[in-house]
Amino acid sequence: MTKRPERLLAIDVLSSLLQAQGSLASLLSSERLNRAGSPALLQELCYGVCRWHTQLAFYLQQLLDKPLRSKDLDLHCLLLLGLYQLLFMRTPDHACVNESVEAVTALGKPWAKGLVNAVLRGATRRQEELLARAQRDYALWYSHPEWLLSRLKQDWPGQYRAILDANNQRAPLTLRVHAGRTSREAVLGSLQTAGLAAEPGALAPQAVVLAQPIEVTALPGFPEGLLSVQDETSQLCASLLPLAPGLRVLDACAAPGGKTCALLEAEPGLQVLALDNEARRLPRLHQNLERLGLRAEVRCADITVAPAAEFGRFDRILLDVPCSATGVIRRHPDIKLLRTPAEVDSLIARQRALLRAAWPLLAPGGYLLYSTCSVLQAENSSQLQAFLADTPDATALPLEIATAQRCVVGVQLLPAVNGPDGFYYALLGKHGA
Repeated sequence: MTKRPERLLAIDVLSSLLQAQGSLASLLSSERLNRAGSPALLQELCYGVCRWHTQLAFYLQQLLDKPLRSKDLDLHCLLLLGLYQLLFMRTPDHACVNESVEAVTALGKPWAKGLVNAVLRGATRRQEELLARAQRDYALWYSHPEWLLSRLKQDWPGQYRAILDANNQRAPLTLRVHAGRTSREAVLGSLQTAGLAAEPGALAPQAVVLAQPIEVTALPGFPEGLLSVQDETSQLCASLLPLAPGLRVLDACAAPGGKTCALLEAEPGLQVLALDNEARRLPRLHQNLERLGLRAEVRCADITVAPAAEFGRFDRILLDVPCSATGVIRRHPDIKLLRTPAEVDSLIARQRALLRAAWPLLAPGGYLLYSTCSVLQAENSSQLQAFLADTPDATALPLEIATAQRCVVGVQLLPAVNGPDGFYYALLGKHGA
């Protein structure tokens, strides 16, 4: 396969992303990564520009004499990449400028060589001035859209700046140890033998946090199903939902299966039905179950549409609803570019519908664990408050998680620098014998 310069591949990815033609996860396909001489550099460029896009776009606006034409989106992305390398990667000025100017020819726009040269050299001369101007505006300095900054400030007035800081960090690689096949101590030992620094997670009993990311297939024990990749806040579902052998459990929004597998690893005797409303997501769920040697019934279904009789009653329900993913922005920085307030409102309506559809499927005396990877209260505590007000046979039960913020209903884990992701949990009990 002919290799392509990472800068040109990154332009393709960012151009598509800015036109809402995909996400980083979909655009950075394995095929595209394999075409890069350095897949790691391609990822760094794309993730970095998304992470700091608001700030970089502001700098570019200040450095251009007039805006670029819409048909020059590729040049726009080339300049963003150059600015990211200069200001955040500390790439030597001459290398960054020269490589960016050379890339103009590959784009078929040799007329823009002088423009690219002038903008990037201007950035090096005016760096302190540009940084000082950005510092006066939190949306620019933390590189978050205004609407999201406003909601974070409203929901978490004492913590929002820490959330913003955490969102701009690189996320750690966290593993879940398959307790049915090995122990956390054994995994830590094998990682040490392989020269990989790691430590036990602070929250989840099977969590292991690596000091440096690595291709997961290269981890000792991963191909054999001893390990899975999952942040420890997400792993907590298996310890927060009361489990016992023989219980019938519904994972209503299961794909790609991380939480389904975590439940089965914690209690192999469960009878699990794993649902997802998108058929294209189910193969990954099947692959994860097979690699880990776990069993669950898997179906493509939507509980808000299908009749309740199709599923029967369950002793436990895990409802990990679709959400804004504002607790995992550091893993998906393109959320800052792609997510809109209207989308969040739509997700809140979807969450409400899923809660209402799931509750009749829960047997009296059963438990439902509601979770999101959001930090917005409208999707979390406020959503559950409204549900409880309309559901007389539902009771919110206490949850204890170290470092979690207590909410009116449930608990909120906030993203932390060098710590776990942002996540919300609420445990509901259904009245009855």
